[in-house]
Amino acid sequence: MLRELKIENLAIIKSLDLELENGLVVLTGETGAGKSIILDGINMLIGEKISTEMIRSDEKYVASEGVFEISKDTEIELKEMGIDMEDGEIIVRRELYKNGRGKIFLNGKRVPASTLKKIMNSVIDLVGQHEHQALLDKKYHIKLIDKFLDEDGVKLKKEVEDIYFSYKEIIKKIENNELIQKELKDKKELYEFQYNEIEEVDPKENEDEVLEEEYKKLFNAGKIKESLSLSRILLKDGEKNVMGMISKSKNAISNISRYGKEFKEILEKLANIYYDIEEAVYGIENSEADVEIDEYRLNKVVERLDKINNLKKKYGYDIKELLIYKQEIEEKLNKIDNNTINETELLKEKSRTEEKYEKKSKELTEKRRKIGEYIVYKLIEELSDLNMKGIKFEVEIKSKKEISKTGRDNVEFLVSTNIGEELKSLSKIVSGGEVSRIMLALKAIFSKVDNIPILIFDEIDTGIGGETVRKVSEKLRGIADNVQVVCITHSPQIAAVANQHFYIEKNILDEKTSTNVTKLNYEARVNEISRMLGGEAISEAVKNHAKELLKEGLK
Repeated sequence: MLRELKIENLAIIKSLDLELENGLVVLTGETGAGKSIILDGINMLIGEKISTEMIRSDEKYVASEGVFEISKDTEIELKEMGIDMEDGEIIVRRELYKNGRGKIFLNGKRVPASTLKKIMNSVIDLVGQHEHQALLDKKYHIKLIDKFLDEDGVKLKKEVEDIYFSYKEIIKKIENNELIQKELKDKKELYEFQYNEIEEVDPKENEDEVLEEEYKKLFNAGKIKESLSLSRILLKDGEKNVMGMISKSKNAISNISRYGKEFKEILEKLANIYYDIEEAVYGIENSEADVEIDEYRLNKVVERLDKINNLKKKYGYDIKELLIYKQEIEEKLNKIDNNTINETELLKEKSRTEEKYEKKSKELTEKRRKIGEYIVYKLIEELSDLNMKGIKFEVEIKSKKEISKTGRDNVEFLVSTNIGEELKSLSKIVSGGEVSRIMLALKAIFSKVDNIPILIFDEIDTGIGGETVRKVSEKLRGIADNVQVVCITHSPQIAAVANQHFYIEKNILDEKTSTNVTKLNYEARVNEISRMLGGEAISEAVKNHAKELLKEGLK
């Protein structure tokens, strides 16, 4: 509810500070006193466009500030936006300066007009000006219908929402899978070619090093064999001299080895030389026997090395890396086949989820249709009380092509205010009186469930009188049992049922016009309602009538 409203320098209002109570609050006063200007101040607080022309003459700025009690839903929304809360209240302040610059603060935090408008749409519904009425927005109608869902209906709606999000998750998986599969399929031919190319050569780890070694021996076989042969001949031919000399030297040292440690060491060295030369000769003979000049084998080695080196050069890998890459290709090729299987399973899951969604959505649609029938019945009943007997009303539920978290339904309230006219959107109602009464009837039905805590009716009594006004006053008072209702009115019957009554008057001081607002006590209310009944000439009979109205209204 709106707890406090402060306005500074708005048109003919210099300064205004109202403290509002629960229930029905009425604003009355003579035409031109500034009642609509107060609505302009409220408009500032709900994010509507404002102009520098609104600034009081000779002042530099205009400001409006309101203290609101808010619902739990709005409180949660604000906390998600990082706006601090205090005791379930928000303080909104909006300023506009002569240079056209403006500021908006919500609990001290600066916010844009779009954010303010979004938040305040769930706090205030201004009936009498189309742009402010939530009921005229067809996107809001399905939410209102769902406010009447019973426990099973709420549970069903949650099931539909959960299935919807599961469906979206499956679609996301399918799309991601399709992207992966497309990418893999695009590369499948390349992967298969590369795998087969590496498989055909089938290199073994370190094979190139072994082949390089063999190639050196085969290519230089003649030179190797010639060198080995020469070395063998030299050692063999010199064996008698060299080996004999070493043998004789060993014998000589052996005779003296027992006379000193150094002689034993010399003897060991001579023995080692002797055996090393023998082993060298043996090794040369064996190597010489192994070395063959094999052109056929040389060609095979060269051919094999070329294949391996071409692979290495092409892929930029050594053999070990080539083998790892081959394994990776094999895994990717397997993944393509596996993805095909996964896609089939996902499509089956998608189909099952769609069937489940359609089943639950139809059940939800049926519940909404029954609620729609109830709302139509109640609205016609309410409008009949308000002397609108020829009206037709329909809750139209059409199926959407696309699925949504709220189900398949598009819901819109349609109305025909005259016999023979086609049903049309609420927003296309032209007559101000019709709009007000239809909105009043709708609010009488929805005020208990739509969670908008403040309703403002701008001259709802326009164009009606007699018994209809009395019915309007009763409905306003009934709505005010659930939410705060602020009503600007010229009707004494409506003023008499208010919980709180403010009188707005225009004064001229120092050749400047100002608007003053006064909270009326009982006696002042009697006088104001008397003025509304009889004009300036107030008789005792008129006063008595005013007291009777108040007596009935205050019951």
